[in-house]
Amino acid sequence: MKVVLFSMPDTVPQFSAKTWRAPNLAISSLAGNIRSHHEVALADLVLKRKTLPSSIKKAIEDYQPDVVGLSAMTFQFDTARKIAAFIKRMQKEIKIAIGGYHATLMYEEIASSDDGEPFDYIVRGEGEKTFSDMLDAIEGKRSWKDVPGLSYRCNGNFLHNPPRPLEDLETLQLPRRDARIWSGYLFSGKELDMVETSRGCTMTCNFCSMNRMYGRTFRTYSFERVMQDIANAKKSGARYIAFADDNITLNVKRFESLCNAIVDAGHSDLRYIVQASTAGIASSPTLARKMAQAGIQIVFLGIENVSERNLKLMNKGNMLEKTKRAIEYLHDNNILIVGGMILGHAEDKEEDIAQNFEFFDRANIDFYGEQIITPYPKTGMRDILIQEGLVTNATDYRKYNGFWANVRTKHLSPEDLQFLRWKYKRKYSTFFKTTPVFRANFAMVNLLRVLILRPYYRIKNFIALIGKTERDIFEKDMKRFAEMNNFFKPY
Repeated sequence: MKVVLFSMPDTVPQFSAKTWRAPNLAISSLAGNIRSHHEVALADLVLKRKTLPSSIKKAIEDYQPDVVGLSAMTFQFDTARKIAAFIKRMQKEIKIAIGGYHATLMYEEIASSDDGEPFDYIVRGEGEKTFSDMLDAIEGKRSWKDVPGLSYRCNGNFLHNPPRPLEDLETLQLPRRDARIWSGYLFSGKELDMVETSRGCTMTCNFCSMNRMYGRTFRTYSFERVMQDIANAKKSGARYIAFADDNITLNVKRFESLCNAIVDAGHSDLRYIVQASTAGIASSPTLARKMAQAGIQIVFLGIENVSERNLKLMNKGNMLEKTKRAIEYLHDNNILIVGGMILGHAEDKEEDIAQNFEFFDRANIDFYGEQIITPYPKTGMRDILIQEGLVTNATDYRKYNGFWANVRTKHLSPEDLQFLRWKYKRKYSTFFKTTPVFRANFAMVNLLRVLILRPYYRIKNFIALIGKTERDIFEKDMKRFAEMNNFFKPY
């Protein structure tokens, strides 16, 4: 059979699609584990944001698939549903499966509502084996009831098979990068690819839905398999690799050994991006040094919040001292930090929002990854916020991307939260930080920014305010962001 797998084009405003266009690892891994007699094509729609309907139409016409698979996060689900309906209008005989986090968490709600109308199958949990078995069932080689992890239509209604046990990662084949039909994946102008070395996390953070996908488990690939994957990505042209691990620092000794393995395999000529916990980085004075030797250049660091009260609400514990130590270790080794920040907790006032940005500024965090707490489906945090009457948008999942305020606090409205996030981000992170880290890595570029771009943006912001208020500029920005993922407006 012919199969086309689509990832969604929706991006979050904090990460511009102009500078960050990453391939979807899930569909690449699915393709790598589909039986060889099937023809498969991968279509990452983040590469076709400006020509979405016509690009989908051309992919369907060119590849004439029997089956289409769509992978979507919660905030991307509405787009996935529209794409599925669009494809069905083109060729109604095409079978369409939806998978990913949202489909896994919300399969019963999707199946029992109009949201499920354009879908024939729902792939729940890890999809590699389930999707391949589903294709066997379509070909008549397997009974539908013998495909764990699958929901499928029978007499117009969805039937839900039992969940599939977690995969043995050592049985999974490498992702199929050669099946991609478009090019243009990049970070900061250089070719980007994705690799994973582990899956899952054992932490108890109640704002995260990961445990509903994998349970509280931590499974790892062998280093031999990881090196093969890196080599494959490198052969495909990657200069940057982002590790997709949920918590790569959960086993610090393993992470140190992984860094050594990257060096020993000759892959430290690439540049790597990872997400990490502050506790993991802070636990070892040698880890950051080994990371730098391996070529890790950027760390998305889960700082989350600087308030002990808010950290407790998130089940994070009091970790501020560990955060400070982690920042010190990374900066001492010239590793850039994207600081993860979560705002909008129940007791937050304006001074609490300001306190977080002020800490990031004093700590010389290089880039800000700030979010407003989001009541993601099936999370403990959602239950708490609903119980306290603080969720203001319970059902429009298009805004569940961390950028939009879907909650209020006991002191701030959603509009206040939206404005304050924008206000303090604009105040503190208009320019790249002139830290020793930044100078060590990009001395000439930084000099140009300090001498030319900084004065330019200050003058530009001053002129922008002439005859306007901050609220005027804020409203204009929000209108622009509200339209950025509206792909089907003309249709």
